[in-house]
Amino acid sequence: MSGNPFKRGPIPHPEAQLASSAGWQVAEVYTSAEAEAGLARKGVGLVDQSARGKVLIEGREAADLLGVELGIGGGSAVGSGRVYRLRQDLFFVSTPPGGEGEVLEGLRARAAGRHLSLTDLSQGRAELRLMGPAAPAALSQLCGLDLAEFPDGEARQSSVAKTAQLILRRDLSGLTAYSLVGARSLGGYLWEALLKAGEGLGIAPIGGAALRLLGDSD
Repeated sequence: MSGNPFKRGPIPHPEAQLASSAGWQVAEVYTSAEAEAGLARKGVGLVDQSARGKVLIEGREAADLLGVELGIGGGSAVGSGRVYRLRQDLFFVSTPPGGEGEVLEGLRARAAGRHLSLTDLSQGRAELRLMGPAAPAALSQLCGLDLAEFPDGEARQSSVAKTAQLILRRDLSGLTAYSLVGARSLGGYLWEALLKAGEGLGIAPIGGAALRLLGDSD
């Protein structure tokens, strides 16, 4: 049998050393893990995390199913992932790579007889993470959100570089970090737009090895 058995995100990363994560092919290292982690600590790092699990739950009984009390935009930890309330009847669950299967299995078992829609968006959405002390300055060039009023652990829906994105504030080890979840077909365009916005701010792509050095266990 020929062919690559791994799932791939929308960005090829030809300059990176690749690795596997929960059946995905992901960027592990571009230069060195230590150098990339240092760049993120000083300026801004850009990470392709499209392999992360992404589940949408819609319906008036969604909050009851999830067992959470959140305001619009609020987020809360659920197992190894996190759930965000986007509307009264709409929730988004973010998980480490491969974690969406367990989430969906558990939700489907409890959703019998309820008027709910469960959708696995993991392969249909790109997820890019911008992190570091200069991350707000880079993102503000492409997005009109008031980032000063956007606390860690919450979610916002907005336009970034004229594309519709779900923005999750997910800080890491004291570093400001934003995850941008949007259409897979626009992932490559947004990646390039973010790199351009970060010119002069010390932006650089970083891989999974650097993230682990920074304390990310996903």
